[in-house]
Amino acid sequence: MNNYIKVFATGFLGLVMVSCSLDEVNYSAETSEEYIKGETQYEELVSATYMKLRPLISSTTTDLMWYGTDIYSRTGEMSDAQVGIDDYSYINTSDASVYDFWCKNYDLINQANTAMTRGENLDLSEDIRSKRTAELLALRAYAYFNLVETYGGVPLLLSEVTEPTFSFTRASEEEVYKQIVTDLETAIQSNGLDEALAADDFGRVDMGMAKHLLGKILLTRSYKSFAQSDDLSRAITYFKDVIALHPMVDNWDILFDTQTGTYQYNNSEVIFSVRYSSNQLYNSEGSSGLYQHFHPSIDRFPGNAHRGAPYWRCDPSYRANEDYLASFEDQDIRNSSKYLVREIVAGVAGSVDGHTFDVGDVVIYCPKYEMSDAEISQYQEQHPSVYLICFPDQYNILFPILNQSVCYPLVYKFYDPEVTEYTGNVSEGEDPRGSRDIYIFRTAETKLLLAEAYLKNNEPAKALSEVNDIRRRVNASALSSVDLDVILDESGRELFGEANRWMDLKRTGKLFERAYKYNKFIQRHHSSADDIADYFLLRPIPQTEIDRSNKTLTQNPGYAGAAE
Repeated sequence: MNNYIKVFATGFLGLVMVSCSLDEVNYSAETSEEYIKGETQYEELVSATYMKLRPLISSTTTDLMWYGTDIYSRTGEMSDAQVGIDDYSYINTSDASVYDFWCKNYDLINQANTAMTRGENLDLSEDIRSKRTAELLALRAYAYFNLVETYGGVPLLLSEVTEPTFSFTRASEEEVYKQIVTDLETAIQSNGLDEALAADDFGRVDMGMAKHLLGKILLTRSYKSFAQSDDLSRAITYFKDVIALHPMVDNWDILFDTQTGTYQYNNSEVIFSVRYSSNQLYNSEGSSGLYQHFHPSIDRFPGNAHRGAPYWRCDPSYRANEDYLASFEDQDIRNSSKYLVREIVAGVAGSVDGHTFDVGDVVIYCPKYEMSDAEISQYQEQHPSVYLICFPDQYNILFPILNQSVCYPLVYKFYDPEVTEYTGNVSEGEDPRGSRDIYIFRTAETKLLLAEAYLKNNEPAKALSEVNDIRRRVNASALSSVDLDVILDESGRELFGEANRWMDLKRTGKLFERAYKYNKFIQRHHSSADDIADYFLLRPIPQTEIDRSNKTLTQNPGYAGAAE
């Protein structure tokens, strides 16, 4: 951990050097103690903590959120090649995503601790001290929740670390949960959090964020052996409070439709999001990752190899599983071509395999179901430009016409109109940056968590009402009954590409059951859900961190290097 604990002094002061003034002061010559003298510098320090959310939510860290679950899988040919974090065949303790998730969460924790420690010795107004401390406590709790559910017990760092440290002891899972709950209760009870943020403060932690997170943590703890007797009832209370503070919008397009201008980044349903600027100079890690995800390698396909509009450069790390794509009712807004693209169009004119196409012509069709020969013929007559029709059972087949790539429908809900084509200012191989915010929590998730809590509390009618609220908004039919799988199905449809699906399935005890049922790679490497070893319910502690700790950090059971 010491490799990034020491980053603050150089990293933060380096950011401060950026200025529009010609009379720049080289703050890199100052120590952080010399620079951070008052409220202005303190506010910069707190803002730097929020910036740590960007790499946490838009890099390889998402691997641990989505791989190995029921609605996502890796993309590629169905072969014996193993990607352990997706198929539970073998997880390398030096896997980059395992390491990144650990590091990025501790980066956030260390930055929050530094801000809180420095703030104690500054002359701040009580209003600012109360507000920012509450925000920092909530941000730290968010990071520790990610860590404890992913790795189990982890080292608890609760103040700034100013010297290289090599010896770390893992607190128990129960101890970490106790600290998280204490941090959030302190934040909520401090009177430092606003119930409604001013426009200029949108994106900060507010009361709704803290209560949503605490409710989710209490609900998660209610499943564990060290659950408290009131965890479930308190979670229900907090969720209801959040729904009152952040009413769900009545139009799904407000949340996602950036194509026609309906999208509103600061709508009432957004409880907490990672913010980006419309000025690309300030987006060191832009949000284009979500837009590029859940697309096949379209930038290799005839008609789109220019890596330009409408699909730009793609990151085919993840694909939506077949059953998820087939689970939408036809009239469901989330199933519309605005958010789920089954007809892939050409970005440039060309021809291949006897098919000529112009810009905007459909070149690939991925229907929801397999078509009969007559239906195929009819479709081809209507769309002579189409050079490939790809059925659900072909999503892992390499097509020569696609330069030996796979194909599947695009999840398009994260379209970002600010993503730009490669130009002389953006070199080949470099991601184009977007400016669209990334949701961390929104009220639809709160309602689905409340439905789960109601069901667990033997109140199925109330659970059903919450689920049907979600479905009513997107024009899906009302359900007549509800169980845990129904809630998880709806959560998958509503929160695809947003929530940490791995943690949701683990919390409910459904991880291996649903992953095996819906993930073809897991089916290939296991004979049943029971064939998946229980130790995969935790990810491995990164081997690099164990080595740096002089072996004071211990590995989780089952993984290489664990104690016998």
